[in-house]
Amino acid sequence: MTVKKRISRIVGLTADIVKTAEAASNVHEPAPAAITDEIRRLWSRDYGYALRCGLSRAELHEIVRTAKRTAWPHLNDEAVRLGSMKEFAQRASALGADFRIAKMPWPSGLAVFGFYLGKDSGLEKRPLICLNGAHHPAAVATAFLHEVGHHVTAELFSTRNEMVQMSRQTGYEAHLNNPRELAADVLVSLGLYPRNMASKIFDSTRDRRIPNAEDNLKSPSAAKAVLSTARRYGLDFESLPDRKRLQYQAGLIHFTRLRQALLDEYGY
Repeated sequence: MTVKKRISRIVGLTADIVKTAEAASNVHEPAPAAITDEIRRLWSRDYGYALRCGLSRAELHEIVRTAKRTAWPHLNDEAVRLGSMKEFAQRASALGADFRIAKMPWPSGLAVFGFYLGKDSGLEKRPLICLNGAHHPAAVATAFLHEVGHHVTAELFSTRNEMVQMSRQTGYEAHLNNPRELAADVLVSLGLYPRNMASKIFDSTRDRRIPNAEDNLKSPSAAKAVLSTARRYGLDFESLPDRKRLQYQAGLIHFTRLRQALLDEYGY
C-alpha cells in the first residue's frame, strides 16, 4: 500500500471513529451539573482502596518499567512538558503508532479528548493515536500521555477485536474500576507529579478528614496541588468557559488524587 493510500485510510478511519464518538456524546453529553457531581464524588472516593483493588504492586511496577523502557525514560523523575503536535506525531511514530489530530471545538466534540486504537482491533495493522486539538495544550498533552499509556501497556491488557479506548470529559470514576484505564492514568499522574515533587506536595499528616463535613473530604495537599499544577501548565480556570473549566478540573482532581494514592499505597 502506498503512503498516500495509507494516510487516506487513516483519515477515513479517524473520521468514522470521531463521528461515532460525537454521536454518542450528543446522546450522553453530561450537563455541567453532572460534571460538578462527578467532581464531588472524585474528592470523596477512596483512591487508595481503588488502586489496591485495580493494580497490585507487581503489576504497577511492570507498567512503570515498561513505560520507562519504551516511551518515557524520565517518567517519575521529571515532570512532562507541553509539546507541539509535531513533537507528538514524531513521538508516536517512534513508538510504532500512527497519529492524527481531529479538531472538534463544538460542544459534543469537546466531550472527547482523544482515543487509542490498538492493532488487535483488526481495523489497522499499526496502532492509531488521535487527539482533539481543540482543547487547551495542557489537556492535549495529558491526553497524549494517556493514549501512549494505552499503547505501551497494550501487551499487558490486549484482547482480540478490542474496542477503541476513548478519553472523554467525564467518566474518571469508571477508570478506577478498569485496570486498563487505570494503568494509563497512572502514567499521567507520574508525569504530572514526579517522585520528588509528589513527596513534597502530599503530606498525609495534614490530610485529616472530619466525618460528615463535605468541605473536609478534600485532601488539603491534593486541593492545593490541583491549583498549583493548573498554574504550572498555564490553565486559568477563571478565564475558561464553564464546561471546559469543569472538565479540566475533574481530570486534574482525578490524576492528583491518584498520584497521592500511588505515593501512600506503593511508595511511588
